[in-house]
Amino acid sequence: PKENLLWKEGQGLKLALITLNTGRLTIPAGCAAGGRRMLEIAHEWANERVQWGAPIGKHEAVAAKIAWMASHTFAMEAIVWLTSGLSDRGDVDLRLEAAMAKLFNTETAWQCADHLVQIRGGRGYETAESLRGRGEKGYPVERILRDMRINRIFEGTSEIQHLFIAREAVDPHMKRGYKILQPETPAKEKLAAAAKAGAHYAAWYPSRYVGWSRFPKFGDFGTLSGHMGFIERTARHLSRSIFHSMMRYQAKLERKQMVLFRIVDIGTDLFAMAASISYATMLARKGQKNAVDLADVFCREARMRIEANFSNLFTDHDDAAYRLVLKLLKGEYDWFKGMLVQPVVPTAEQVEEAMAKLA
Repeated sequence: PKENLLWKEGQGLKLALITLNTGRLTIPAGCAAGGRRMLEIAHEWANERVQWGAPIGKHEAVAAKIAWMASHTFAMEAIVWLTSGLSDRGDVDLRLEAAMAKLFNTETAWQCADHLVQIRGGRGYETAESLRGRGEKGYPVERILRDMRINRIFEGTSEIQHLFIAREAVDPHMKRGYKILQPETPAKEKLAAAAKAGAHYAAWYPSRYVGWSRFPKFGDFGTLSGHMGFIERTARHLSRSIFHSMMRYQAKLERKQMVLFRIVDIGTDLFAMAASISYATMLARKGQKNAVDLADVFCREARMRIEANFSNLFTDHDDAAYRLVLKLLKGEYDWFKGMLVQPVVPTAEQVEEAMAKLA
């Protein structure tokens, strides 16, 4: 009935997506809290466990993992505070920010859990109860790994978050080019749409190359100002790359999911960098000066990922992998199945016979 209508007619999808924001903000908060606990366990174990005459935390391979966990947990926390603050304002449509928070924090927390298991070694695979039974501290690392894994599925999988964010990024361009790209559009309408789009991009596209992002523009951020300049330059680079993707693939872009995923990963890392720098600057002004170190190390890691994603944005590996899977689904690699050892499940009679022999 009409009296049961929620919000406005035709706004159902938007309302549903806004409702999802609750889960997409609470799960990232849980991931950030989990990150703190994982870092605490790694900190204790890295000091206690000694190998080759030194605590394992002083060995570079382990130190690199702990540094990753610490800097990325800081980034998760920064994102939680940023998105929660936007939500509390009540006047911000933060569907995009909530999706990015959910994507980043769940993927990051899972990687933190994987690092922690590796740092703990065999003990990381052992239950807390088993550890306590042997007289050791009952770190629940294997449970943390299991619990963190589901977060990449709850409230929209990571793949759905990628596609949702990608749609938001590409949509403005698609709206301008929709009539041009559709074969059934009359020639007159195509010309009109092309003229309108051409006028827009004649001004917009050059602006993606122009802008000062060096000192002293971001001087308020101190030693992190270089990272802020990188964010501005890279945001322009990303906007150009989205446009180039649309021009390259046109209407087929929606099916180039790996290209879209790399675009989203770049944007999400930039979002996390901005949140981390802002959070660290605020904490430094309140006396926590070394918060800047956490943000700096995170930004360095994020920049490497961003540069790698740009480098591989249009890689031909995507097509090669897709062709391989089509062949696999057709059964062209069924010969490979023969390399597996097939399990043999004994019957009840066979089990009874074996038990009788043991007796």
